[in-house]
Amino acid sequence: MRLQKVLAQSGVASRRGAEDLIRQGKVRVNGETVTALGVRVDPGRDKVEVDGRRVRADERLYRVILKPRQCLATLVRGGERTTLARYLPELEPGWQVVAPLDFPAEGVVLLTTDGALTERMSRGGGRVPMTYHLKLQGGVGPAELEHLRRGWKWLGRTLRPVSVAVLATTRSAYDSARRTNTWIEMVIPETRPRVLKAAGESIRRPLLKISRVRLGAVPFEGLKMGGWRDLTKGEVNALRRAAGLE
Repeated sequence: MRLQKVLAQSGVASRRGAEDLIRQGKVRVNGETVTALGVRVDPGRDKVEVDGRRVRADERLYRVILKPRQCLATLVRGGERTTLARYLPELEPGWQVVAPLDFPAEGVVLLTTDGALTERMSRGGGRVPMTYHLKLQGGVGPAELEHLRRGWKWLGRTLRPVSVAVLATTRSAYDSARRTNTWIEMVIPETRPRVLKAAGESIRRPLLKISRVRLGAVPFEGLKMGGWRDLTKGEVNALRRAAGLE
């Protein structure tokens, strides 16, 4: 396993941050300082230290990617449409897409080799809150907001968001009628776009765009479209706690 990958899995730094630590001469393997990238180590046998502290790789991996619009949330390569695999050329087997988004949607998507977390989040996200910016057609006033806060019916059950707030109202420059659209921020433990569309339908406002800006406590800040990073140990612990795992 490459040394920078061991450091990233241990939670010391991101993969790129680990490369910086190696270049700066802060990493030792079996007592020897390593400054060259690409050195391979055996996490089970070799002693890896950063600034004199030993680190150990965790076999479970966690990564977040900012999915662009018009991209399939799958790691399958090939086909006519763009997939997440385009932005992850060196991804090894065993990764799974958690909390996927629809082809037209954009936002943060989780990738992991943690089977327990994948299972907990496989049906609508479980208990992990997701923060969305949703573009609804038309104006959304106080009465509609209150309706959304009280919840809406979907498949015979009531879904209630954690919070709902208006972000902005806009008018399309390409619409001759200059009709109003409204962006709202909604926090809800849901990944299924049909649930979000049902929210708009409940107030007779078609859902035009979906953008997920936060997955649990993991934000999109610092990432460009198609960009990714490994989660910190603190983010992993918070995400697993939110999902109900020890």
